[in-house]
This record gives sequence, C-alpha cells and structure tokens, in this order.
Amino acid sequence: MSSTRLKALRILVVAILVLLAVQYEFGMAVNMANPPSLSPFSFSIPKISDALLHAGEIAWIHAILGAWLVILSIPSLILSLRSGLRSAQVLGVLSFLTVVFAAGGGLFFVLSGFQDDQASHTMATNFLLSFAFFFLELYAIKPAKGNSPPAASQG
Repeated sequence: MSSTRLKALRILVVAILVLLAVQYEFGMAVNMANPPSLSPFSFSIPKISDALLHAGEIAWIHAILGAWLVILSIPSLILSLRSGLRSAQVLGVLSFLTVVFAAGGGLFFVLSGFQDDQASHTMATNFLLSFAFFFLELYAIKPAKGNSPPAASQG
C-alpha cells in the first residue's frame, strides 16, 4: 500500500480514536443523568428519536455520534484490508466489528426503554475493545523508521 494510503488510514484511525473518547464522555453523561425507564418498543426511527430526546439531548448526540463512528469505521476497514499488512487487516476487522457491536448494544438498550443492562454492558465492553483495537491498529501502521527523506549532505 502506498504511503499516502497508509497516511490516510492513520489520520482516519486517529480521528476515530478522538471521536471514541468524545463518545465515552457523552455516554458517561447520559449514564450519570439516569435515563428514564420507558416501555420497551419495536424498531422505529421516530420512536428511537423520541426516546433519545426524552432521555436528553446528550443521549441523542451520543446516538448520532455512534452512527457516525459506524460510518467512519467502513472506510477504515477498507483501507485496513487494502494495506497489505496482516496486523492492520486483522485489527481493522476487529475494530470495525466491535464498533458495530457497540452500536448494536446501544440500539438494543434504547429499544429496551433504557432498561436492559446486558445491552448497556455489550455497548460498553465493545466500546473498550474498539478503542483498544483502533489504538493497536494505529501502532501497527506507524511509519517505519528510516523511511524519512534523506538529509541533504553538507559537502
């Protein structure tokens, strides 16, 4: 893979790590605000949006950021698979899957009316795993030493 593509992957992974840190803070704010217990409901975008807004604007922002993390994980996965580096490929797949599982846990937590602690646990555990996998992927794709341009000779 070209150094330009690896650089793009590094930038994307750093951006995702920053967004994951922000996502964590919003999630903790939602948790500390004690979201209301609602009756469980079936999947419906308007019902999900209403439930999130009922829990507060921070919950809604947390959910939107979670959706963006899933979306940003797709090009990260593609660039990881194209990298040709086995460690980046494996970590890219694991990073993507754990982001999707975290989002799924969050969705099921909302659909449960904010009552299913197991769904919340799934969200939290997969968040931690995704953060760790993205961090390890960043390490795996770091620039190799000695790949910097040669210094001009003083002659």
